[in-house]
Amino acid sequence: MKSVKTARGRVIDMNALVKQNETTRAVSNYNLNARGDIIDNRGNIEIPKEKIQKEFYKNNVPGSDTKELGIKDPTPEDTQEVQLDQGPKEISRAERARADGTTYFEIEYDDGSMEQVEKTTKNKSKGK
Repeated sequence: MKSVKTARGRVIDMNALVKQNETTRAVSNYNLNARGDIIDNRGNIEIPKEKIQKEFYKNNVPGSDTKELGIKDPTPEDTQEVQLDQGPKEISRAERARADGTTYFEIEYDDGSMEQVEKTTKNKSKGK
């Protein structure tokens, strides 16, 4: 987060403000603190935020409960999986022509990106 300047000219450090109020009860219909932990009526943590996140991902993201993932360097088996699933898949390919008469292929990929590839023509007559 960043520091924010108010209309009166005061500077507020948002990171410090969040850290200071992590355990404060959030204003909502749910029994939560500002960090996201479920708390009881006295403010004691009943279910920590980390456990809630794990349950959410286990129920909503396929394969997330089979292996613990982190931000550290991937193991060789992780690298192999990434290499197998590299790059977007081609959805459609259309031949287009420019005003100068040259032709190209317009390729659309599953991630929404587009690419223009020049169309190469092969010369049918072999060396004279």
